[in-house]
Formats: sequence, C-alpha cells, structure tokens
Amino acid sequence: MAWGNVEVEEQRMRFVIAASRKEKPMRHLCQEFGISAPTGYEWLRRYRSGGYEAAGEKSRRPHHSPEQTSPEKEQRIVELRERWPDWGARKLQWQLKKENIRLPVITIHRILLRRGLVRMQDSASGSGATVPTRSAEPALANGL
Repeated sequence: MAWGNVEVEEQRMRFVIAASRKEKPMRHLCQEFGISAPTGYEWLRRYRSGGYEAAGEKSRRPHHSPEQTSPEKEQRIVELRERWPDWGARKLQWQLKKENIRLPVITIHRILLRRGLVRMQDSASGSGATVPTRSAEPALANGL
C-alpha cells in the first residue's frame, strides 16, 4: 500500500486495525504498509495497551537534559549582553571565561537567540556581507 496522500496517523490506524484482525501475517502487512517489522510490532503493542491515542506519534524530546545550561548562567549571559549589546557570542564567551564560566560559543549564541537578543544586523545573514563562492568553471585546468 503506497503512502500517497494518506495522512500518517490514518495509515497507522489502518495498519493496527488490520494487524489486530490477523487477516494476514504480520510480516506481509508490514511489507504492504512499507514499514519494518519491529515498527509494526511496536505500533500494535501500543495500540493493544492504550488504543488509538497510544498508537499515535510519540514525542522525541528528551524527558530531561542533564547537561542543560543552568538558569544562573543563562541569566549571566543576558546581563552581559544587556551591558554590552554590541558584543557577540565570542566576546561574551571571553568575558565568561574570566568569571570561570566555560560554555561553547554556539551555546551562548543559542541562548541569545532564544531570548531574542540577536538583532538581524548583528547576524552574518543580516549584515550584507557576502560569502565568496567558487565559479563553476576553474580559470585553469586543475585550478580547483
């Protein structure tokens, strides 16, 4: 059975209903619906344990993030950015290192983005700077 324009949830419900009726062997049903056997068994197990809602798509978000940046560190990044609004993540990282707070530049940048502290003109895409590109044809043979 091709996925075509059928919604994934609807397709999943069709599968679990067909599998619970046991009209065809599980492997044939999985092949017909274009899913792996372990996936088919998992969907059927969820359906049997909790009905339609349980068979639905599950969140892939982790339940907890032990390495998540502490709220205190995030607040310190915000304070520094408010004190020096022209500083980017690299300069803020340099200042944080002086305070014995070690964070990757990308983490600092993502915190600034999440808090709405990155202005468009501050980002590389908003600065008007162009990224040099290579021509499709090299000027000389073996000139790449």
